[in-house]
Order: sequence, then structure tokens, then C-alpha cells
Amino acid sequence: MNLKTLKNQSLCALTLCMALHAGSSLAKDFTEKQFTSQALGHGVYELAYDAGQKSLYAASAPSFDKDKTAGEVFQLAADSLKIDKRIATQRRPFAVSLDEPNHILWLGNALDGSLTLLDTRSHKELKTIQLANAENNAHVREVVLDKKHRRLYVSGIGSEGKGVLWVVDAQHQTLLHTHKQTDAVGFAVDEAGDKVYAVTGKGELITLDGKTSQILSRVNVDPAEPKHYFLNIALNTAKGVGFIADTNTADVLVVELASGKILHRVATPNSIAAVYNPARNEVYVTHRNARQISVIDASTYSLKHTIKTAAMPNSMVLSPDSKTLFVSVKQDEKASQADYVLKIDLTQF
Repeated sequence: MNLKTLKNQSLCALTLCMALHAGSSLAKDFTEKQFTSQALGHGVYELAYDAGQKSLYAASAPSFDKDKTAGEVFQLAADSLKIDKRIATQRRPFAVSLDEPNHILWLGNALDGSLTLLDTRSHKELKTIQLANAENNAHVREVVLDKKHRRLYVSGIGSEGKGVLWVVDAQHQTLLHTHKQTDAVGFAVDEAGDKVYAVTGKGELITLDGKTSQILSRVNVDPAEPKHYFLNIALNTAKGVGFIADTNTADVLVVELASGKILHRVATPNSIAAVYNPARNEVYVTHRNARQISVIDASTYSLKHTIKTAAMPNSMVLSPDSKTLFVSVKQDEKASQADYVLKIDLTQF
């Protein structure tokens, strides 16, 4: 090897090293102290963003005691997180889904197996739809609205083999379909593609027809791992992939929506919720047990940032301009501190 070749190789190695160092320096760890937060109360769960009122809604089930069945919805100013209103509810809400044009906040009452329709202007309860019954006393876990087809998808968590998937006609506010033995847990809607995707506690991906709400396919995503318990899925429909959060096993699974095939495993702790941000091409994932939030590059599937939290991050909602991520953060059951909401400015990344 001559001197010229050696110099060229050395320069190439140096350039590669500098490029790798520059790339890694872009990744940065954050803590929640760098962002705005607001303490609320005990039993805070899912969030919804109302662009028209510039408000954030947070569902709260303050107690699991049988004799304390009332709940609460916090209405926060989206810019400051100031509590504008505390709305009392007859039942304990866990899940939320907002029908903004019709000013209805759909509340999933987990312990009662029912839905409550709350008027976002008058703050009055409009109606209660009872879904669970003596035959199947499933608990409501997730409610997701398909705005295009005016249907609400509701997961009912039951004992082994009794998990159900309810489909509610959002326009007429009546139960439309009951898919038994589905074990559906979380949903994501592809309105443009007329598809709804559900993930199950058995590690499956279910595809439904958005027009008819009928099941098109059901795939066991990773048969070699029986411990999977999928909680939520986020969609990058332009790329045809889904990001699955699993509460039982490590790693976020990147799957091909058409087949359920695993394309990649993003190395993370076990997870709760996932949100895709098309404007920034990022995926946000909450890791409750690890007390952190991951920011994942949706192109390379690499971890970009980690946000450390003092308590356990749970649910998320993205602002309409895609610049802010709101996260509900839960305390340990034995803690005296209140659950809180974290407002993450994504432009800091």
C-alpha cells in the first residue's frame, strides 16, 4: 500500500467517524422538567384535543371503590394547561374520543362496560349506551372514532376468550355490531384506505373494512412469542406500516399492515401507547414501567430521543399543528402525588 492510498483511507475513516459522531450528537435525552406540566388528580387516563375550543380533555376515574362510581373530565387550556373546568360524570371514564364537529366527547366507562356522550359546550351528559350485559360483562378499554364512516370502535376486555369488539353507529348512537371472541384491545383508523386496524391481547393484528366494519383478516404477528399483549397501534399509512406497543414484551414492532409481517423491532422497553406524527415523520411511544417516552425516526426506525418522566407516562394526543405532544402521566397507586399532564414542545427536538 502506497502513501497516497494510506492517506486516502485515513481521510475516509476520519470523515466516516465525524459523520457518525455528528449523527449521534443530534440524538438528545430530555427530562420532563424541560416542559410544562399540570397536576390534576388521581386516576387520570386518556386525552383528547379540541381545536375549536383550544382545549385538552383528560378523563379521570378517581376511585376503584364500588361505592365511588362517579368520574370526572378535566378541561384544560391547551396553551397553558390551566384547569378551566372540572366536569363531573355519573360514571368513571377511562377512554375518550372526540367528535369535534358535533361537539360530542365519547367517554368509555371501563368498569361499567358502557359509553357516555358528553356535550363539549354545555358539559352535560347527553346519553349513556350500555354495551356489556349479563352474557358478557366485558370492560371498555379503548374508544376510537372513524369520522369518515361515523362509527365508533370499542374494545371490551373480558375473561379468556370473551373479549369483544363493539361497533357503534356514531350518527344514530346505537350499537351496530358485536364481534365476539376477538380480544381486541387498541385501534387505529385509516380513513382514506377505508380500513380499521385492531391489535389484540393475543398478539394479533385484525383488519376491518371501514365501510362495513366486518373483519377482513386476522394474523398472529409473532407466533414464536406467546407472551405478546398488544395494547395500541399507530399508523403510517403512506408507507403501509403500523407501530405496535406491547405491554408484556420489549421492543416496538414495525409491521406491514397488508400482511402483518414484522419488518423491524425497535429496541425499547415494554410500552403502552404509540402515536405517529406525519409532519415530523416521528413515532412517540410511552413506556410506563421505564418512566420514559421514546421519539423514534419513522424512516430509519432508530431511536432519536428519550424523555425521562418522574412518574409513569400513559396516553398521548397530538396537537392539530403537530408541534405539541400531550401526555398523561400516572403516579404509583401508593403515591400521594396527583397524576398530571405533560406538554411537550416538539420544536425543541
